[in-house]
Amino acid sequence: MRLSYPVLLLPLLLMAGCASVGPDYSTPVLPAAQRPASFGAPVAGLGTGEVEAQWWQVFDEPALSQLIQQALAANHDIGIAAARLDEAKAMLRESRQGFLPSGGAALGYEHRRRSEVETPYGEQRSIESTRAALDAAWEIDLFGRVRRSVEVAQAQAGSRQALLRSVQASVAATVAATWFELQGIEAEQAVVADISQSQRDSLGLVEHLVSVGAATEFDRLRAEALLRNVEAVAPDLERRRATSNNALAVLLGQAPQGFKPPLARPGRETLSLRTLQVGDPAGLLARRADIAAAERTLAAETAQIGVETAGLYPDIQVQGSIGLLAGSLGSLGDAGMQSNFIAPVIRWSLLDTGRVRARIAASEARTQAALIAYDQTVLRALQETDDAFQANSAAGSTLGLRLLEAAANREAARFARTRFAEGEGMYLDVLEAERADFTSRRALTAARTQQRLAVVGIYKALGGGWQICEQAGQACSGAAALR
Repeated sequence: MRLSYPVLLLPLLLMAGCASVGPDYSTPVLPAAQRPASFGAPVAGLGTGEVEAQWWQVFDEPALSQLIQQALAANHDIGIAAARLDEAKAMLRESRQGFLPSGGAALGYEHRRRSEVETPYGEQRSIESTRAALDAAWEIDLFGRVRRSVEVAQAQAGSRQALLRSVQASVAATVAATWFELQGIEAEQAVVADISQSQRDSLGLVEHLVSVGAATEFDRLRAEALLRNVEAVAPDLERRRATSNNALAVLLGQAPQGFKPPLARPGRETLSLRTLQVGDPAGLLARRADIAAAERTLAAETAQIGVETAGLYPDIQVQGSIGLLAGSLGSLGDAGMQSNFIAPVIRWSLLDTGRVRARIAASEARTQAALIAYDQTVLRALQETDDAFQANSAAGSTLGLRLLEAAANREAARFARTRFAEGEGMYLDVLEAERADFTSRRALTAARTQQRLAVVGIYKALGGGWQICEQAGQACSGAAALR
């Protein structure tokens, strides 16, 4: 009994969808120590409700919301991450083509003149042939090499998707932090300008008192020195302001030259925020994009073990062709010119087993490293969140104390100037009081900035912000101008 090729191939085709070599991936289960039920003892100002996606709205700063929207649409880091995601999706589509036959049309012409020695008696020395055919090859994925390759590509695309979300969240937080730093520097410049004017008034008063003999030249020199000390701060503040302005421009995908940020509302003494909803650790682990990226990387490395393990087994392909073969181009359409073949091919690299096993061992080591990296990413997320909570609590307490300190020093400076103008006390008391007033007012502006940055730090640690990019019509692919 003679069996045709399709009958011989049928068992292989049935077996092709049965199994895949290598380990099957499952999401790792974190130990109990890495899955706390809560963030610890309740912290004032923090709640356990769902984290708000557009967290920057808690500041009630329309200009900030506008800047973040612009950055999500035009930032270059986001654009690069989006392009890499597109690349990964294209590679996934290519991997899926492995399930289908490969090949295409072929048209060939050959003219050959044989030597007399190689020409059989009675045959012509010149040979001419023309071939038009459709060639194809199909790998029968008996041991799952193609399936595992698709799993790798899917996991890599998922990792790129998570990395894009991570960049989006990071850019939103960086824009907010840079914006508040810029506001803080401008507030400090206003303090320096105010103190400088106050020092000029003091210097004028001392010069008048020197002229009438009520003060000494030493007092005038000390007053001038304090004025120059205050004025010397201004150039460095202007440098810092320009640096923050330039950083904000680049975040928005714009050239720093000529960039002007939107006008901000006048700064408030303290932030009046509603309770910040921070969720729970389970929500944190599900929301943080870097954790999702690490998990997808682990999935890709696990599937790669299967790809390498398939090298220990035979590679089965079916090759075939259907077409026409004739002695000349004009005779291709004649009867009897049809030519076709089908040929199962089995390749088994028995001599390369040692190399294959070495690649498997290397892939297993990379998978182990990816698992450790995943665990580490989870721990760092929990650490960053707790650090952010502590920083926010400290910033609030520091700001309250700085407010009291600044108020006391300002009153002390006013009192010292009044006493000295009335002929009571020493000018040294005025100098010390004004120096303390200057220092405390600068420290107060820094404390206000730190309070805002601490809130930004909380939301950055919570991994929020990217969720709005899942909404329809939301421009979040970055580099809008280049596109």
